[in-house]
Amino acid sequence: MRVISKSCRMFRPTAIALAIAAAQCLLANAAYAQNPQPPQEYHLQRAPLDQTLLLIAKKSGVLISYDPTLVNSLQSSPVNGKFSPVGAIEQALQGTGLELVTTAGGQLTLRRSSQAKVKSAKPTKKPASSAALPEAELPLISVAAQRDSGGTGFVADSSSTFTRTDTPLSETPKSVSVINAAVIQSQSDTSLSEILRNASGVVTRPGPYGVPSYNVRGYAGAPVMSNGLSTQSIDAGPTLTPSIAIASVEVVKGPSAILAGDAPPGGVINIVKKMPQAKPFHEIQAGVGMYGYQQLAFDSTGAITQDKKLRYRFIVSGDKAGQTAMGYDGRRDFYFAPTLQWKDSSTDFTIGYSRTVARQPFPQYTVGFAKGGFIPGYLGYPLGSKEDAFPVKTDEVEAKLEQKFGQYVAFVSHAAYSRSDQLQDGWASVTPISNSNSLTLLGFYSRSIYYNLSMQNYLRVKTSVGRFKSTTLVGMDYSRYRYTQFDTNDFNIFTIPNVFVPAEVPPLNDSLYNDIRGETTNVGLYLQEQANYGRFHILGSLRQDNNLTDALVTGMPPYPGSHQRAVSPSLGVMYQLTSDVAAYVSYNGGFVPGTATTFTGALLPPQRSKQVEAGFKFNLLNDRLFVTTSVYRIGYSNQNVSDPVHRGFSLPAGGAVSRGAEIEVQGQVLPGLNVTAQYAYNNYRQDYNPALKVNLPRNTASMWATYNFQSPNLRGFGVGLGLFFASDQSVGNQGLYNLPSQLETDVGLFYRKKKYGLNLSVKNIFNRNLYYSSVNSTFIPMGPSRTVMLTGTYDF
Repeated sequence: MRVISKSCRMFRPTAIALAIAAAQCLLANAAYAQNPQPPQEYHLQRAPLDQTLLLIAKKSGVLISYDPTLVNSLQSSPVNGKFSPVGAIEQALQGTGLELVTTAGGQLTLRRSSQAKVKSAKPTKKPASSAALPEAELPLISVAAQRDSGGTGFVADSSSTFTRTDTPLSETPKSVSVINAAVIQSQSDTSLSEILRNASGVVTRPGPYGVPSYNVRGYAGAPVMSNGLSTQSIDAGPTLTPSIAIASVEVVKGPSAILAGDAPPGGVINIVKKMPQAKPFHEIQAGVGMYGYQQLAFDSTGAITQDKKLRYRFIVSGDKAGQTAMGYDGRRDFYFAPTLQWKDSSTDFTIGYSRTVARQPFPQYTVGFAKGGFIPGYLGYPLGSKEDAFPVKTDEVEAKLEQKFGQYVAFVSHAAYSRSDQLQDGWASVTPISNSNSLTLLGFYSRSIYYNLSMQNYLRVKTSVGRFKSTTLVGMDYSRYRYTQFDTNDFNIFTIPNVFVPAEVPPLNDSLYNDIRGETTNVGLYLQEQANYGRFHILGSLRQDNNLTDALVTGMPPYPGSHQRAVSPSLGVMYQLTSDVAAYVSYNGGFVPGTATTFTGALLPPQRSKQVEAGFKFNLLNDRLFVTTSVYRIGYSNQNVSDPVHRGFSLPAGGAVSRGAEIEVQGQVLPGLNVTAQYAYNNYRQDYNPALKVNLPRNTASMWATYNFQSPNLRGFGVGLGLFFASDQSVGNQGLYNLPSQLETDVGLFYRKKKYGLNLSVKNIFNRNLYYSSVNSTFIPMGPSRTVMLTGTYDF
């Protein structure tokens, strides 16, 4: 039996998932019978029948259940014009030898007709017996994770970020990585860094004071967005979103001016939060782990009104740990997020609030020796005070309105306002370990308050003339970011006599004063055109950004401010070679405002970037497996480097070039075997001084696979295996410190029965020394030592 629904590929579900899907079918079709949907415009060319049925389901939201062997090798008729959902399905079935019927329970299904000729997409194969099909194929995850990932397993159909039109990834002429809720829950991921291990070209760089930063395709400082809205990279709020609140994480590769006009050239990261759903479900999630880790969360959604137009989602999550593996006081996290949505045939309005309260301890790290090399293992005691931490409080209000005016025109307004209060409190090493094994620490105590307003407003117009279909966006983005920073007058220095002997380091508790204030305003105007003509898919855009920056430092002359502007074009073309294979090429421009100054007070020019990318996208195994391959070159001009003579100032440099290749695989390769894997090669070169070492691994790869046992005696049980690889890399630019190649091995054991689920996760099962990328030998962050966690879910 196959069930397809909105945003869902076709799979043979597990017994549990099948029961859920069948219930969805009954509810959805009963709702459809009571509230028939108005006709919608369809422009679907002749294609494999299962693909056409999927597109109709995605557009209409009506669910269809059928035996997959019925549609094997069949091709649909074109569907062009205005149709009700049932009318569109019946039009697609013309000439296939199938007909649409309604069961006694009100469920839409397909059956063979005794009349009509059958059009075959390829030579007809003898269909397999439906009774022989396995019952368990999708990952053994909770109902919430299945629903939020579209019921497609590890495969992600589309991205809401890059084009703002929910375009299928298979029709997007650019590399976009999407890690959905199914992957996140099956891996028991508890942080954004763990989730991003599954995206090609992404390297994590934890820091001592704050959340990690991310390097994409060789370039540092990738911003972390929330629901497609820009945030400042130093705002920790989005990065601390708990995994139970995340529907997916998207990584748009290369300059992405149309999405974030002032983003670095490597790419942007977007967290897509879970939204209200009409069909109710509720989930309790609890977890326990090493070092006193405890987690408890609740996720609830459903319709408030009988017509299901008013919906809600409520998520609350909290976790804590007694201490870290390095002896720092453990983490404390609390998240609270209610959301309301009104959705009918023409209006979709969502408003939500979220509050994040977190206390992030210093990460596990090691330190280099002045003579070269570093402490090679995990330290079990802090290099500082055990109270060193990064506390954060963030409040955010977000609203989005999509108003349709007929079938072809819509207006979208999306806005968010946040306030984030962040404290950097701790000791960190400022020198390598001396020849006598002493280590000098600097105490840093600073408070920053950030205010961020981000808005998107655009008009979306759809047109159709014959075989030419297009979607045009005309809009404006606006963001205003203000900050106030409080620092201390005290200069705290502490020397540990022997780094191999634990030392008592006092906590910091200094008085603060108002030190720096500043604000940045960015206004972007853009035009985007997305067109389909026959086998061609074209995506082009033009954006102009205006950036205004101002700052005031206590005790210094007022900063004169700056006004910078730039125009960034992009163009991508994809050609559908077959129904399963497409080739694409794209060009993208980017712009980063100049904020660095020379010792003379001159503002350095803005940094410009250009990316050329080409690749292939494959939909294989009857759309069960999605593969993306790409090669790219990103050029970057007006790069700034630190002035070695005048601390705190910069010098202009030539630029940098990043070249690489990537491959990503997501989906089901065998019944019950679900896989997500990636490989990335990156060659980053700094043209102003090619001899400088690059602090990045040249090769990275990962593979996560889960298998559901098919035997009736083991039904409900599954296992998972993860491999995460990084090649060797340098720390610093002189070649004195080198991190070896590393391979992390994770395993998982799953059990699911009816409403209950258990997930036993062991990360780094062989307890190998793992290292993150670092630019300085005084702080070399490390990955987790062996970590065991047990998570349970209850759905009702």
